[in-house]
Amino acid sequence: MKITINNDGNITIVNGRIISGGCSSAESKKIDEIKRIRAEKISTIKIDSDLADVTVASNSTDNIEIHYYGEVYTKGNLRFNVTTSDDEINVSAKIKGNAFNSSLKLNVLIPQKLFKIISIKCQNGSTELGRNVEAEQLKIDSQNGNVESEGFFYEINAKSINGSVDIAINAKNDIEIFASSTNGNVNVELGNIGLCNISTSSINGSAKNRHNATGKYKATGNVSSINGSVRVR
Repeated sequence: MKITINNDGNITIVNGRIISGGCSSAESKKIDEIKRIRAEKISTIKIDSDLADVTVASNSTDNIEIHYYGEVYTKGNLRFNVTTSDDEINVSAKIKGNAFNSSLKLNVLIPQKLFKIISIKCQNGSTELGRNVEAEQLKIDSQNGNVESEGFFYEINAKSINGSVDIAINAKNDIEIFASSTNGNVNVELGNIGLCNISTSSINGSAKNRHNATGKYKATGNVSSINGSVRVR
């Protein structure tokens, strides 16, 4: 997969990663910042990134730690903000202007507890959620990048325009999964699911549901792709 975006300059994306572009007068910009927020009252996490690989992981911490680092060539500036309001934390990693040759990373470390909502909007870059990440709802909206999740969620809504979507979940109760890609494969691996009512479809690729009953919970939803294969197992 190779995509070129023109906006007074070029951005070339290969397999969801920014490789090169046409900002001839761009300069190297580096960032290495860490922000920490007490997580005791936080139940909703919202992440909005223009250009970075986003990773959400958990461990035995009492804080939410956000590390934004790496290098990018751009005419504009990097903007990194973390704000809270009531029970919600908002993480924003933005770039004003064209950019290319990015190695930017946005790592979010959270406590091992059940959150209400984790919402991630990633314009350019991969999105990954670790095995011990838990929330009632997971929402991922990726424009150009792969999506991978191994966490536990009651409801998953994950989509990528240009990139694959891979979800592995070991259920602790009934779950709903809605996963889609316009240009990429979608794979869902279910554990501890006894009844699977997930529909699969692809316009220009194969679609197969080969899940074998392995547990007592139920999975419902839809998994689809326009230009890619679909697998549920």
